[in-house]
Amino acid sequence: MVTATAGTQGEAVRAGTRGRARRAAAAALHERAPDAKVDLGPLPRLIGYNLRRAHQISWRTYVGVIGEQKLRPGLFSLLVLAQSNPGICQIDLGTHLGVDKASMVALLDQLERAGLIERRRSTRDRRRQGIFLTTAGGRELESMMRNVRQLERQMASRFSKAELEQFLGFLQRFYS
Repeated sequence: MVTATAGTQGEAVRAGTRGRARRAAAAALHERAPDAKVDLGPLPRLIGYNLRRAHQISWRTYVGVIGEQKLRPGLFSLLVLAQSNPGICQIDLGTHLGVDKASMVALLDQLERAGLIERRRSTRDRRRQGIFLTTAGGRELESMMRNVRQLERQMASRFSKAELEQFLGFLQRFYS
């Protein structure tokens, strides 16, 4: 805070104006050019950053092909497992999709309300429920599979067959 005494108030105002002018000039020297290349620093060498960027592109591509109003990838994966493993239990679904129990219940409730799956009580262990696709769930999955195959071809086109197999193997190391 500048304290001015009589006779120095004008000098204080001029000094404050000069200070602002110097700061503005210094800032202009450090201002980025509109076409300056962005330095990403260490980000390109960070696994998490690259996984996140790949996930963003994958999600945008999914929404572009499948549509935002359709089933999200996690629900699609759940339907695939239910079709491939009729009667699979919630715990096994959660284990193979990396989803906790409470979240799995909510996902299954959502699919059940949509009429895509049904839960059936196990005849061997009444505490367990098997998850089955309904006829509507099978139709929905079949329809989505055509789009997902198109999406997968689009994303895989960036790699040779050998590169794609290696890439998938690397990704699977994170969760196996």
